[in-house]
Amino acid sequence: MQRIAIFSQTSQNLLALAGMPPAVAPRKTRSAEFLLKEPDADLLIHTAVKEGLAGIVYKNLQKSKKLDSLNARQREQLESAYYRALQLNLKLNHALKQILPALNQGGIRVVLLQGMELLHGIYNDFGLRPISDIDLWVHANDFNKLIYILKNQGYRRDPLYPNTFRKGIIVLDIHTHILWADRIRSRKSLLVKSQDAIYQKTRLLAIDGQPVRCLGSYDQVLYLGLHALKHNVDRLIWLFDITYLVADWDVADWRALLARARELGQEKCIAHTFYLIRLLLDYHIPAEIRADLVPLNPIEKKILRLRQKKGSLPEWSTLILFSSGKGPLKSSAFILETLFPRPEILRQVFAEAPGLGAPRLYTRRFFQLIKMMRASLK
Repeated sequence: MQRIAIFSQTSQNLLALAGMPPAVAPRKTRSAEFLLKEPDADLLIHTAVKEGLAGIVYKNLQKSKKLDSLNARQREQLESAYYRALQLNLKLNHALKQILPALNQGGIRVVLLQGMELLHGIYNDFGLRPISDIDLWVHANDFNKLIYILKNQGYRRDPLYPNTFRKGIIVLDIHTHILWADRIRSRKSLLVKSQDAIYQKTRLLAIDGQPVRCLGSYDQVLYLGLHALKHNVDRLIWLFDITYLVADWDVADWRALLARARELGQEKCIAHTFYLIRLLLDYHIPAEIRADLVPLNPIEKKILRLRQKKGSLPEWSTLILFSSGKGPLKSSAFILETLFPRPEILRQVFAEAPGLGAPRLYTRRFFQLIKMMRASLK
């Protein structure tokens, strides 16, 4: 219980420094000067960097003229995190602007996902939101044409991860399925409709005059929630992104989100995501909408509350959260393939031993899962 209390207090103090989206009612918190003079100021800054919020904290303190409340070393930590994100994001954005004309000329259907789209969509400063790569969702029929263009522009395919392309520090992560079924094929069953239903709702964004498609507003919230859960919600910035997206929504928008979630079979995703956002960010969706959310069972709530205790969800959490409400056949197939994926996927997991045959790969995987289970019980 003490560990939960420490983490919760640190997170609440961090949120006081990071703030919330402008349209969200201000939180009642202690002043920034008080928080930064506390003995745990170093912990707050360390947590801000870990959670991906360092840039937001840095700019908020700079804007409010509270940056001098920190000592020189602490200011340098935040400033360095901000400028590292700014430098890499500008380089990634430049790379994207070089790629887009060739993609558009070739008629290749791509959808810009996650961080880079958010930088252009909701953040007005490229140093606020750290990203490490550019995520593109491409129609499977256009995948080979995309590879041809990337190779012509000097990108090299990662030998271990065939959907990852690199050129120096620039990394492109290419998806042919919106829910990452490139790796775990049974993830396709998480959608009750074809992913084409999501593509049909995409919208256009212009970057330097070049059009690129992005997810529709409601699908974007669903996708970001699933992405956060897939990565065990180990960074608060992913939940911050969602609160920024919904900050100025009215009740009609919320009802449209719930309708879209039902249409795609992702009602539980919305319930999981906003349970976490309420738990960790103290952000509440409108009361008239809360009653329409599908209820979570005690096991789901217990799993989600582990984010407070450990700073991330356990590795096995998606087995339960993603399969919840999907029926026994779909759930069993998803769980089995996630635990024991195809040999080529296991070779990515055990990259240090590329020559292992399938029997040895699955044996090693079995013992790895036992070890992970024991660690999660501690």
